[in-house]
Parts: sequence; structure tokens; C-alpha cells
Amino acid sequence: MVDVSKYKELFINESREHLQCISRNLLTLEKEPESTAAINETFRSVHTLKGMAATMGCPDMEELSHEMENVLAVLRKGGKIEKGTETIDVLLECLSGLETFVEDVASGKTVEQDFTALYKKLDYILPRREAVDVSISTVRAEEKREREEAGREEKVGPAIRIGIEKIQALQNLVEELSIAKMRLLQIASKHAIPELNEITATTHRLTSELLDRVMEMRMFPVAYIFDRFPRTVRDLSMKTGKEVDFEISGKEIELDRLVLDEINDAVMHLLRNAVGHGIEKPVDRKKAGKKDTGKVILSARREGNNVVISVEDDGRGMDIEEIKKIAVERKIITKEEASRMSDGDVYELLGASGLSTTKKITDVSGRGVGFDVVKSKVKSLGGSVRISTEKGRGTNVELRLPLTTAIIQSLLVGVEKEIYAIPLDSVREIVAVGKKDLKTVEGKEMFGYREHVLPLLRLKSIFAVPGNKDKDRIGPVVVVERDEKLFGVMVDTLLGQQEIIVKPLEGMLKGRKEFAGATILGDGSVAFILDVGGMV
Repeated sequence: MVDVSKYKELFINESREHLQCISRNLLTLEKEPESTAAINETFRSVHTLKGMAATMGCPDMEELSHEMENVLAVLRKGGKIEKGTETIDVLLECLSGLETFVEDVASGKTVEQDFTALYKKLDYILPRREAVDVSISTVRAEEKREREEAGREEKVGPAIRIGIEKIQALQNLVEELSIAKMRLLQIASKHAIPELNEITATTHRLTSELLDRVMEMRMFPVAYIFDRFPRTVRDLSMKTGKEVDFEISGKEIELDRLVLDEINDAVMHLLRNAVGHGIEKPVDRKKAGKKDTGKVILSARREGNNVVISVEDDGRGMDIEEIKKIAVERKIITKEEASRMSDGDVYELLGASGLSTTKKITDVSGRGVGFDVVKSKVKSLGGSVRISTEKGRGTNVELRLPLTTAIIQSLLVGVEKEIYAIPLDSVREIVAVGKKDLKTVEGKEMFGYREHVLPLLRLKSIFAVPGNKDKDRIGPVVVVERDEKLFGVMVDTLLGQQEIIVKPLEGMLKGRKEFAGATILGDGSVAFILDVGGMV
């Protein structure tokens, strides 16, 4: 007997891809019932799942796939999907069952399911199932014909499936090689040996190219997570009694696979809030002079070394005064603080745990619920969150994320004998600050900067670096930006720009808000990477 347990991971990954394909195409069929391509793609994925389930010894999953396949076979042969019928709803219910089976395999736990009611619905849609059973030979013949037709249109090279953990292991080796390369460069700079310089230059070029190739392997189109959300929005709109037109753009934009995995829940939060709290019900939209159908747009775009993911809706927007009022009631701020707050300061409150603008708690949360999770997650990835809203007109939340968290451009700075790295994306300018530029406002040290007064942070004080106290009053200041706020970081020396490899912190240092990680320099020493937002 063949041991299929070793194929478990492959089964789970491929099944999830097929399930996502089925979900995407069923939603297409709901809007475009005549779409032959959507029917064919759905049928092929369901048929493949049936075969995989049989191979893995999942008879219940195989049976459900078979019943679903029979309905799709009728549609392929000219059966009609009328708008307003329950066909798509029933097929989506089948899809939910298949998803549960796959996740059971992934978790190693089995949740008993009763599909009696679902099979009755399938019987109603397809009362004569035996007349539409599809033979394997017929399916294979049709698949072969479709592949040949596709092959004439586009030539695609062979592809293999590699687990992200194997790519990560390869990257770790390349990173170690890069660190050794930097050490070699340092040695070569001290010795005028032509042969050494030549081999060092070649090693530098090849190592950099190898690292680039490994990084490319980590990059995935954002469609990897975006394709999961149309069904989520559809289900939410039906549950809340709202009509929602959901648009997606920029699915081809690529981002580090590990970053994508980390932000999936954050984007889900934003979409749930946009539908559940942002978009009004049709009757309320009509009173406000809007179309009955609300609009939610999920988009991605590339900006330099960042990707911006945006969730925008044309709903009721946020009420600034209402947010202040609730924040005061929850004792997050005082009345005096609320009176001095700008709109930007109020948006910052949305990251406070426990703030919700919804009076009734449901499984479709208010806009404040979970936003603290969104903000902390994005910040942990070295990104930032920007909110723009207008009462009665809608809200747009932008997540600005680094292309990858593995390699960044940095500014190396020195404080006494310590070296720190500041992510270059956060740096706006470097200025010289003397005693005459320093001020004290409400007990906090500030400095003048381009007609503004900015907070000043001293790395020597923050990290209690021992050294010459006479140097505490002056030094170069790195002006950094975080969440559209500027402040200065005073250092002793500027050591230049350098591409660095980010290593996560472990042990006691893990979770320190001042640090985004660490890196190993060319001489083998360790430098902490500063999280400028966590230092404020």
C-alpha cells in the first residue's frame, strides 16, 4: 500500500489553489452566467479535487466533489444559470464544504459534517444525476483539447513547486555568503593586491546577482491574497443586507510572500469594516442622494521600494467628533486632549485597543475593532498606515509596505562605539543642530527645522550608551518620518549608506519596540536596526 501521508503538504497547497480558482470563477458566473471560460475552469478544478481526494483517501470529499462536478457538467453542455436562482449559492455551499475537508487534513482534526440538506439542494438542481455522469476519458479528452488550444496561443516554460521554507533556507545561505563577501571586501580594501581585487569584484557581482534571484523567488503577485476576498465581500454584503460593487486592481503587483501572508488578516479587517460599517444600506444611501449600490475598491500599486495596498469605500465616512467622544468615554483621552486634536491625531486613535464606533457588537465589526491589530501588524513589517475620510463621502485606508523585509537600504550611524542602522525609507534629511537650535517645550527637548519645531530623540539617552557627556548637547540629527510625522534622532557620527540583511531578534530582545531587527556588518559585528516609529 502506498503511503500517501508524505504527499499531505502537496495535497493541501494544491487543493487551496483549486478552491481559490473555484471561488473566483463561481463569483464570475454569478455576474456573467454565459461565461464558458469560468464554467470550464471551475469544472476542471472540481474534477482535479475529486481525483486528489480519492488518492488521499478522503471519500466524503470525493463524493461532494463528484456531486458538484455533475452540476457543472450540465452547465458545460448548455445548461443555463439564471440570475436570481440558487444554483451559485448551492455551489458556493459545496465549496465551503470542500474547504472544510481540506483544512481538516491540514490541521489533522476531523469535523463531522452533515450534507443531507446540501445533497437535497443538489438533487433539486439536478434531479437526474445518472444521466450526466462524466467519464474520466471524456474529461481527459476535453482537457487535452483545451491545453492544445492554450498552447497555440502562449508558450509557457516548465514550472516546479517549491515550498517557501526551502526558499527561506536557500536565502539564509545566500545571506551568510553576502556577509562573508562584505568581510572579503573590507580585507581587499586594506591590501593593494590586484588578483585579490579582481576575485573580490567577481565574488561581489555574483553574490549580489544570486541574492537578487533568490529574492525574486520570494515575490508573489498580490493576487495570491486578493483572490480570496471577492467571496468574503459577497457573503458580508448578503449578511448585512447591503448592495456592494467590489472592484480589484493591481493584482499583478508583486510583494514578498512572507509579507503577503502577514497582511492577509489586516486586509480582511479593512474589508469587513468597509462593508459592515462604511457602506450604508440601500434605503440610507437613497436618503443621502447616493446610488443604492455602494462601492468598495481594493487596489495595489508600486511606489519606489514600497507597495501601497488601499481599501476605499464610498460609504458614510468617519465622524471625527464622534470618535473623539467615544475615546473620551472609554478614557483613552481626556476632554482637554480631544479639544486640541487635529484630524490626523484623531485617526491615530483608531489604533487604540478597545476603540469602536459601533454601538452593537456583531461578527461584522465596527471600524475601530481590529484596527489596532492592523496598525501594529503593518508597523511590525516596517510599513505605515494612512487614513483619509470625509463624512458622508467615504474612507480610504492605505497600507504602505516594503517590497521585502529581508533586505533594506539603511543609513549607518554611530553613537560612541555603538553602530545602529536606520531604514533609509524613513530618512528625510540630515541636518546640523547646535545648542542655539535646541528648545524645551512642556519638558520635552525640541529643535527648529524649516519653520517647524520637531521633537528630538537622543540615541545615547534612549539606549544609555556610556561615553563623553560633553557631546550630549550637539551632533548631527537625522530627520525621520513615521506615519506622516517628523522628528529628529541625534547621533554622534554618520557612517554612510549600506544595503543590509535583516535578521529577526530572538530571546530577551524579541518584541523590543525600538528595534526592527539586527544585521551583521562586514567586520562580523552586530548592529541593531531601529524602528523609528517605536522610539517615539
